[in-house]
Amino acid sequence: MRLRIKFTGDTESIILPFHYNEILHGIVYHYLNTPFALRMHAKGFIDPESNRGLKLFTFSRLISSKKPEIDKENNAIKFYFPITWIIASPLHEFIISLYNTLNRKRSINLHGSTLPTEQNIYLLNLWLEKPPPYNRPVLVETLSPITVYRTSEKDGKLFTHYFKPSDPEFNELILSNLLRKYRVLTGKKLTLDKEAFIRPVRISHRENIIYFKDTVIKGWSGNFELSLPEELFPLAFSCGLGAKNSLGFGCIGIWRGNK
Repeated sequence: MRLRIKFTGDTESIILPFHYNEILHGIVYHYLNTPFALRMHAKGFIDPESNRGLKLFTFSRLISSKKPEIDKENNAIKFYFPITWIIASPLHEFIISLYNTLNRKRSINLHGSTLPTEQNIYLLNLWLEKPPPYNRPVLVETLSPITVYRTSEKDGKLFTHYFKPSDPEFNELILSNLLRKYRVLTGKKLTLDKEAFIRPVRISHRENIIYFKDTVIKGWSGNFELSLPEELFPLAFSCGLGAKNSLGFGCIGIWRGNK
């Protein structure tokens, strides 16, 4: 399930720092009910097999009504209202909590270490959306970059290697990550068939480099062909693909063409 939110403001546009994921991440936790937010932030949902905690939500970039203007000199982006934002999760409680709070408050106060001044945006519309009907294969577009990585240790130091869509590990790690999410949500193990894959169709020439607090995260945007068994299909749209979904990575939608 996902929320599609449309905002307006006091003026025709709003200027945000280029790396604004931290601001959106903060909004999600601020507008969840407090006990649920604390549980999600502290440890998420634990996979008993890997003992890793999963937050089980993702969100899109901000979608401007007109093409955003990038100010390289000040590392900022101007977005034009109305602005659309998508938040997705397979957790009913998570989505309903956000829906109720946003619908009641009707406004959001934007603040953070990367914003020079606080700014307000206002709710225009709010929709609940179900995952798209099952299809295989399906062409999807990234609503936020997909990041896939592996961390290793060398000489006592940790190194993070990010994979490109052309790397075999990109496909393998995305599929294994979806299996882990399925295991956490259902308590069941699933074996993939030979027809499961994610393939790049048309992707950006360069990777997206995003700073989240003090962390550099690399991801890829574009169109991908996705073939999944029916059990995993809705999770790709509600949990996101790849890693770091709760920081605003891996949100996807059905490709709508060149609109």
